[in-house]
Amino acid sequence: MKIAYFHCFAGISGDMTLGALVDAGLDWEVLKEDLAKLPITGYRLDKEIVVKQGVSGTKVHVLTEEEHVHRHLSDIVEIISSSTLPEVVKEKSIAVFTRLAEAEAKVHNTTPDRIHFHEVGALDAIIDIVGSVIGLYHLGIEKVYASSVHTGTGFTQCAHGVMPIPAPATLELLKGVPVYAGEIEKELVTPTGAAILTTFCHNYGSMPAMKILSTGYGAGQRDLEIPNLLRLTIGEKAQGCTKEHIRYGGKGEIHQGEALMMEVNLDDMNPEFYDYLITKFLKAGAMDVFLQPIQMKKNRPAIVLSLLIPAQEVEKFYQMIFSETTSIGVRVYPVTKYMLPYEIVTVDTEYGKVRAKIARYQDNLRNIAPEYEDCKKVAEEQGKPIKEVYDLIKFAVYKELQTDE
Repeated sequence: MKIAYFHCFAGISGDMTLGALVDAGLDWEVLKEDLAKLPITGYRLDKEIVVKQGVSGTKVHVLTEEEHVHRHLSDIVEIISSSTLPEVVKEKSIAVFTRLAEAEAKVHNTTPDRIHFHEVGALDAIIDIVGSVIGLYHLGIEKVYASSVHTGTGFTQCAHGVMPIPAPATLELLKGVPVYAGEIEKELVTPTGAAILTTFCHNYGSMPAMKILSTGYGAGQRDLEIPNLLRLTIGEKAQGCTKEHIRYGGKGEIHQGEALMMEVNLDDMNPEFYDYLITKFLKAGAMDVFLQPIQMKKNRPAIVLSLLIPAQEVEKFYQMIFSETTSIGVRVYPVTKYMLPYEIVTVDTEYGKVRAKIARYQDNLRNIAPEYEDCKKVAEEQGKPIKEVYDLIKFAVYKELQTDE
């Protein structure tokens, strides 16, 4: 699987995203040919290599002739829908603009169809968004990951006047995304960049384990005290990882990741449901699910159902909780995880192929955990106690790893 990781240490904007994709290998002529399929004129696309604090990147320029054109969502949907672009590019491009419209509508207390796009409805924003979708399509990106997002701080001038940073629509788009303000008093995240990122991003945190194929840097307009660049890393997702959050490579360095903890207290639900719910939450992408007994008011026994989830998927999981449990409220708070890098390996043993999770720290093997389902299968087939099977498989994995090293 080909994946992409956006490192947003200097924020993200539409032109930075497009520049990073071009810098990472998107064919310039293919990009221009596809953009020409949009029924719009009056713009010229150009690119240049620039250097930001000693690091080179690609700056994409969209030069337009139009001035102060305000478009509705329906206008932009019509432009994209009537093009001859691939259907998946049309769908994703419309999805980005729909997110923008929904965020603007929330901020201005209206409906998405009544929103007048100002800056993000201009030709350059249309080119940035559709061009970025084209880039992800042609580079074959199947999943997108990203770091925490540096937003900047202070105030910025926009069509509605002076606004705090992040601008209200940008902040709305970044709900559920790990962000930090930093010390730079500039707008580092634009609504266009936030909409692209949150439409495509599957998870936020450290870079996932991958075989790197290419890298690219998309340049912003300003010169800052840090490189004003969006870094993009493209690679093949590491084999052997059975869950999306198992993505920490390297040789034993502790990795930091961001997530959300979602909790509910349940005192009136059939306990037989928990097995079903835990399985369903894990299949839906929860990193961990666990239960804790508690004593509530009036000494009622209850259970805390806890889910560790990706930051951008909070809405999906609270909707699942409300539909699948008897809870009428949830608690959500951010957590920071410190983890050893680990991987799932498959090893040939006297019982056949079995899987185990191995973790390392400072180049030393720290833990071997045979997969329970494999141990269970062997125990049932061989008629042996599962604890004996577990120890035998653990020893077999250890011997195999020592041989490999």
